[in-house]
Amino acid sequence: MMKNTIYTLFLLIFFVTTKAQETPRPDFKNMSQEQRREYIKNLSPEQRMKLMHDAAAMMTIRNLQVPAEKQEAFKKLLFEYGQSQKAIKDKFKNNNVSEFDLSDAEAKKLLDQSFDLGQQLLNNRKVYAEKFLKILTPQQVLKLFKQEGKMREKLMERRDKMGPPPGRGPMIDVQ
Repeated sequence: MMKNTIYTLFLLIFFVTTKAQETPRPDFKNMSQEQRREYIKNLSPEQRMKLMHDAAAMMTIRNLQVPAEKQEAFKKLLFEYGQSQKAIKDKFKNNNVSEFDLSDAEAKKLLDQSFDLGQQLLNNRKVYAEKFLKILTPQQVLKLFKQEGKMREKLMERRDKMGPPPGRGPMIDVQ
């Protein structure tokens, strides 16, 4: 517990000092599509990921109409929820093995793991629903989870069109 507190404090300090050193982001609304592409192309993968998360958070805040005084708390909780869900998903690695290359026992084990993963994600979602209810109304929480599902579907559709990233095999959707 103490280790987690120290780790969290370290990350917070790191984030605050990094944020203070960042150059201001350009106004995307006044940039052409080509200028936006060029700007994003020159970002590191970590910066691109942060930009994507920030944009998704702001879109969610607008969509849910989160009051201004609750937006920072909501963004932090939304990020924490995303990290928590990702940590659970990262436990399930299928090592890009085709289900046709598995023995029945291996396939059964993988299937059981996917059910376990789904249950862990559901349990985590329930925990965070309670936390979100301290900031949002029940209707907003429902809308948040519905939006999460829609975003996942869009990402899966886009991935199907573009194919998996280099070095990755097919993805199993567990939620």
